[in-house]
Amino acid sequence: MRGWMLWCLLAMALPAMAADDDRELNAVSRVWDHYAELSSKNDPRSADLLAESSLVHFGFLRDSALYASVEQLRRLPIADRVVVYALRATQQPDALKALDSQAVARLCYGRSWYGVSAPDEGESLPSLSHVTLLGNDHAIGEVAPPTGRQFQFGAEFFRVDGGWKVAPETLIADESAVIQQQIRSSSLSENAMLGYLLERFLGKDEPAPNLVTLEQPFIDDPAARARLNESWPDYEATYRTRVQALGVKAEAGDNFAQMALGTLLVSGSLPQAAPKDEPRGWKLLEQASEGGNSDAAWFVFQHLMADPKQFTDAQLARAAVHLQRAAAAANPQAMAALGGFYFEGAGGLPQDCRQAADWQARAEEAGVKSARNEQVWTWATCPIAAQRDPAKALQLVGFMVKNQDTLAYGELDTVAAAYAANRQFDQAVSFQQKALEKLASAEMNDKARNRTQKRLQARLRDYQGGRDYVQDYNTFKEIMAGNY
Repeated sequence: MRGWMLWCLLAMALPAMAADDDRELNAVSRVWDHYAELSSKNDPRSADLLAESSLVHFGFLRDSALYASVEQLRRLPIADRVVVYALRATQQPDALKALDSQAVARLCYGRSWYGVSAPDEGESLPSLSHVTLLGNDHAIGEVAPPTGRQFQFGAEFFRVDGGWKVAPETLIADESAVIQQQIRSSSLSENAMLGYLLERFLGKDEPAPNLVTLEQPFIDDPAARARLNESWPDYEATYRTRVQALGVKAEAGDNFAQMALGTLLVSGSLPQAAPKDEPRGWKLLEQASEGGNSDAAWFVFQHLMADPKQFTDAQLARAAVHLQRAAAAANPQAMAALGGFYFEGAGGLPQDCRQAADWQARAEEAGVKSARNEQVWTWATCPIAAQRDPAKALQLVGFMVKNQDTLAYGELDTVAAAYAANRQFDQAVSFQQKALEKLASAEMNDKARNRTQKRLQARLRDYQGGRDYVQDYNTFKEIMAGNY
């Protein structure tokens, strides 16, 4: 369809990957370049480059113009619907019925209803940056390098008699989605948008179209309408093709494709193309992480830490590997979590309060608000005496004190520990009492509440007795022991 992206995106993040075979990449690219050049010039010979599936599709559009009921017409994706409107607006029934699918295609390209738009001055026609082969006779193109967060799929191609042919109908669903997005972001109704597009198709010399009239079929033929239902295109088939392409890339070790496919399989968010398969999905995500994909690393870490009942030393060590990878890529939450692992000496990492505080500080700089609390706790209660730094804790806690009315019980507990570390026990007692008051209304199970309350009360007694607090337990070991 003219004037809209002929290559829209499946919303998934993927990496670039070299074509499976340079010779085939070049062959497919040449076909695309030839197609783009001809269709941008409204050359009917564009139809000579179409795959058989595309010719079948043009035959379907012809039959839809002849026979489709109002209900069938409205069922069509909007990019195909406007072509059917254009056929009804410009063709006589007998003349249209006499056209074979090749002739319909030539008509559509010659009238600028299909193909690639001519480039603006100073720009060039779109070319393929990559091609993925899906077996010997099927390929999918990519119209631009990845943006860094998403992969830009183009049309599919099929080999016919040893040569490649383009299948532009594989982008109708995407193209329609783009138009629908334009409708949502504008003040136009769907009919107003259809009218606007149709006016562009027909040009200034044609009378303004009446959509109500164009909704009526040329020929009222129930049997023909039934045949339309039976031959209705599978507009979502291209999404299955793209998932298949992901599989090819993932199998070849592309960590971005592994992450994308793994995410789809874990979430089940595209069931018609990638049915939910959590074991396979998590395996792919772990492979993606091992290949250096930091987003996948964070997903895997979260998955491994999702059920505390499953914690073991081996599980934590496995999680720590992915956590370090995500933190090294400056994932804010991962940096905060890695600080906690260093503070506890969890997952096979050494207990190191300085490294813990460093990661926590970086997390705060990246926007993790809770990281200020973690830093104060680390400096105030570090179990390693040589690394404890009450002065730093006091310096950092001032901001929390200024906002004490917004603090949760755990943060008030941290403030109290910072004051105690600096021998300011009156303040420590005051804030610890506030922490206990806030704990009473905190949402948690009774077991965790009782355990936490005992700890907070013990610290309160220490502060009342002029003793500071040094963390004397390992959080992960407490969890594994079933104390939370």
